[in-house]
Amino acid sequence: MEKGYWVFRAPIGYRHVPCKSGGGKVLVQDEPIAGVVQEALQGYANGRFNSQAEVQRFFEASPHFPKDLPDRGLRPMTVTRLLKKVVYAGYVEAPKWDVSLRKGVHDPLVSFETHERILENLEARRRPAARKDFSEHFPLRAFVCCKSCGNPMTAYLAKGCRKHYPYYHCVTRGCPEKSKHIPMRKIDDGFADILDSMRPTRNLMDVAEHMFLSAWAARLEGAIEAKAAIKRQLQDANKKIDGLLDRIVDTSAPSLTTAYEKRLEALEREKIVLSEKLDQTVPPQGRLKECIELSLQFLSKPWNIYEKGCFASKQTVLRLVFLEPLTYCRNDGYLTPEISFLLKALSRKNDVKKVMVPGERIELSTSSLPMTRYYH
Repeated sequence: MEKGYWVFRAPIGYRHVPCKSGGGKVLVQDEPIAGVVQEALQGYANGRFNSQAEVQRFFEASPHFPKDLPDRGLRPMTVTRLLKKVVYAGYVEAPKWDVSLRKGVHDPLVSFETHERILENLEARRRPAARKDFSEHFPLRAFVCCKSCGNPMTAYLAKGCRKHYPYYHCVTRGCPEKSKHIPMRKIDDGFADILDSMRPTRNLMDVAEHMFLSAWAARLEGAIEAKAAIKRQLQDANKKIDGLLDRIVDTSAPSLTTAYEKRLEALEREKIVLSEKLDQTVPPQGRLKECIELSLQFLSKPWNIYEKGCFASKQTVLRLVFLEPLTYCRNDGYLTPEISFLLKALSRKNDVKKVMVPGERIELSTSSLPMTRYYH
């Protein structure tokens, strides 16, 4: 363990193989499970999955991820433990054995910075309980709100004589629209019209591409300055670590020693993040085309991505396109949605030909007033 080997049971996404140099076993990535775990970790870190419940559903939907319940489900604690494992960032530690955090000999699935963001998200958010009635047939459930009370509507399947019929309805007590069902077809068709209308023209897409290129160039210019700043931060962290080590050696109070050790551990983790940032500050040239193509594809056809995507992709589109949940009136349909600034700027409404008002006064053809021209 002190040499960087993971000596416990191989975590999901890895497997043990004999080390080529002898002397034990080393972790290697176990595909395709490793790819599933990597996607889930990155998704929870960057906000694609907004809760642990969404990560749990993502794992349950994957045929490759091992399940631990008889009904092919997962325990919520399994997801929590997986998100907290530092081994996925390429590091090992064993506090019970007094083995501090150190670089492992195995390849990581995510960066250490991503692991730190996951821990921050776990601290900032309470884990919502996974819905037992989760269904991919209702991707807009909890995202469409009732106009009368402003609370999210739920959805259900009503049993008919030959088949089941899907409906949305409000369940808020005291709401005048409570239990007044709305056919799912009306909810979905109205939403499709809203999202499908967000198709910028070719001219606006050219403007968006130019904006991305300009932003990328500005990022490259700022990356050099950022790299120098990270070097200074790394030097400051090393000085603080040296100072804390001197204090730990000089102090004899157990309480102070414990406080210094906690601060030292935090600085060591900060140092690891800064070291990774130092190597990744300047983006590679190959990512320019990749990022622009993905971004323009989303901006040009958000409805196509929503229609053809899985449940997780649909939830991502909702969070990227709309600034807040949609409001629906049973009689009037959807109210005006609050969409993201970029999609609003690229709306077809903004692609109109603007002409200057002529310098002369505008008079009716039957007017007896002489025509007057104004020069500027």
